[in-house]
Amino acid sequence: MRRISLLFMIIICLFPIITYAASDQAGWEKLDQISDTALQLAKNERFEEAKEVLTYFSKEFLKLHAREQLKSADELRAITITHEGALKTLTASTLPTEERIDKVIQFRLVVDAIHSTHQPLWSEMKEPIMEAFQQLKQTVERGEQQAFETSLHQFLNQYEIIEPSVKIDVEPEWAKQVDIDLQRLQTPQFRQLSQDEQMKQLNDMEQHLQAVFDHVKKDEADSSLLWVMISTGSIIILTLTYVGWRKYRGEKEKNRTHEQE
Repeated sequence: MRRISLLFMIIICLFPIITYAASDQAGWEKLDQISDTALQLAKNERFEEAKEVLTYFSKEFLKLHAREQLKSADELRAITITHEGALKTLTASTLPTEERIDKVIQFRLVVDAIHSTHQPLWSEMKEPIMEAFQQLKQTVERGEQQAFETSLHQFLNQYEIIEPSVKIDVEPEWAKQVDIDLQRLQTPQFRQLSQDEQMKQLNDMEQHLQAVFDHVKKDEADSSLLWVMISTGSIIILTLTYVGWRKYRGEKEKNRTHEQE
């Protein structure tokens, strides 16, 4: 009986840890839903309402102590900058509608990148981004300089939407390589290269871009919660094993005593 009580005491001691981890997850689930609501309102061009929802997000972020749950300064920087950017563009009525929506999408993807444990939303933008890059390559193959500038602008706008999320979910060396590629594309030196050299560099860039989508560093489950589950399970198993061993040993001693009698 005493051993069973010990098992229950261990579970009770671990219960607050499990509850805290679950609470963190529920808090980010709420923030994720709020950011999605803001995006849906923006898509429907209800910008004032979207702005109110983003303001509400700030209040809930503080209320839920979400900052303490972030894994790095990069995550905090990404969520702060994209939130401010979304708010700023929503209030800028002179900006194109598409640009205002894109900023809210960028923020929404960052929240999801922090909250999600696998298949972040930004990774679903692989197809349009890779297509935009293919169009860029085609303008170089055809030697269309003006079309190249237009395609480059479109591609950069597409990648800019996912860039903050990429830096949360992808190993730094892959994200940094794409940054270097994008900077090179925009330099006068790139335009002065021969067509063959330009195509060679573009093919290398395409591989680097593909690698970003192939190296999303997301686990199948939240690492903190998984650690708690493993630890709890291990302790319970060890306790049950110990109880079983003591019981077996007691019965063996009992049988030995009977045999001696």
